[in-house]
Amino acid sequence: METTVTRLGFTPLKGTRHTAYDAITLDAAGPVGDREWCLVEPGAARVLRTINEPLLATTVEAEGDHLRVTLGDGRSASGRLVIADEPVAVDYWGRRILVTPYDGEPAGLLAEQVGRPVRLARAGRGDVVFGAPVSLLGTASVRDLATRMGRPDLVDQSERFRSTILVETDEPWVEDSWVGQDVRVGETVVHVTGRIGRCGVPNRHPVTALADAPVLKALAGYRPANDAGDPYLAVDAVVVTPGVVRLGDVLDTP
Repeated sequence: METTVTRLGFTPLKGTRHTAYDAITLDAAGPVGDREWCLVEPGAARVLRTINEPLLATTVEAEGDHLRVTLGDGRSASGRLVIADEPVAVDYWGRRILVTPYDGEPAGLLAEQVGRPVRLARAGRGDVVFGAPVSLLGTASVRDLATRMGRPDLVDQSERFRSTILVETDEPWVEDSWVGQDVRVGETVVHVTGRIGRCGVPNRHPVTALADAPVLKALAGYRPANDAGDPYLAVDAVVVTPGVVRLGDVLDTP
C-alpha cells in the first residue's frame, strides 16, 4: 500500500475543534496558522488549560486578525480583532511566554462559552504547542484501536487524535518505526523526534466534545507509555524542509 496523506488538520485557537484542510504550509515553526490564538486566565496569569473546557465543539476560522467563531450550539460571531493591551507574560505548562491580548465580538463569545473571565490573545509561533509542531498518525493504528475497543465508528473520527498529518497505512503502529528518521511528504521533509504520550482529549468526541469513548484506558492496556504513564499514539516531528503538503501526497520513509 502506498502511504498517502488522507487528512490534514490543525486549529487556529488552542483547544478548539481540529479543522481539516486540503493543503497546509509547513515552515520551521510548523503548520502556518496552527494555534496562533489562545485563551488566557488573567487571574492565574496562564494559558487556559483546555482539556476540561467546553471548547472542543467550537470551530474557529482565522484570517489575519479576523476571526469567525462558531459554537457547538450554532451561535457564532465574526469580526476583526483589535489589540487591547500590551503583551503580557503568562504561564504555559511551566514555560513563560508573551501573549498579546485582543478584543472583539469573537473574543466575547469565547469568554461566554467558557463561563468565567478569560481573554483572547495572540501567541508567538509555536509558543502554545506542547511538543514538536508536527504530528503524524497512520490509519492502520486507528483501525487497530477501533477494533480492540469494538468501536468501528472511531475509524471515521481521526480528528479525535488531532494529528497534523494522517496517512493511509496497512501496518498498525508503523509510525513508531519512523522515530529518528527524516520523512518526505509532499514538498516537505520532517524529522520524526519521538512518540506522543496522550492526555485525555481523545476520550472526547471531536464534534460534540462529549467524553464518549475510554480511548486512554484502551491504549494503556496494550501500548507502551512514557515516564508519566501516558500511552503512546502518533509521533512528533520537526520541519527540516519547509513547503506545502496536500491531500493525496505520498509519504516516503528511508
